Amino acid sequence: MRTFILLLSIYLMSFSAQAQIALAVEKNDNGSSIKYAIRSGKDLNDALQNAYQALKDTGATGMIVKMKQEADCGHELNMGYYVLIRCDRKSGGRFLLTYGLGAGKTRAEAIKRALIHLKEFDWGFEDRFGYDIIKEGKVEDLFTE
Repeated sequence: MRTFILLLSIYLMSFSAQAQIALAVEKNDNGSSIKYAIRSGKDLNDALQNAYQALKDTGATGMIVKMKQEADCGHELNMGYYVLIRCDRKSGGRFLLTYGLGAGKTRAEAIKRALIHLKEFDWGFEDRFGYDIIKEGKVEDLFTE
């Protein structure tokens, strides 16, 4: 089975230096997400590399790196909330699983931004499909010293 890695980034500003979080998602041949890793970094490239490496360490193979920059998913935050959501649905007779990562000053804002992010990769998503919150917490807790 050939797998793909999508590196999805959300920009977060720290007090004097830019810090970021990134989501790496392994996808199978039918486009369904099967594994994920969320990592932080001192800048975008560092966060992307950390997320990519974390997923690679789980055994993900045949990776193609793709990245999208989502202006509406949590830019310029140094604190607040993050939420990782997942939608499970059928599409054209096949099972499809998609993730979205969002950050905001409030939990509700983070959820709204995670939905924007999820829709970037699941163009057929409709609100009626719903979603589950897989992981959530404080943005600042993702940053390592």
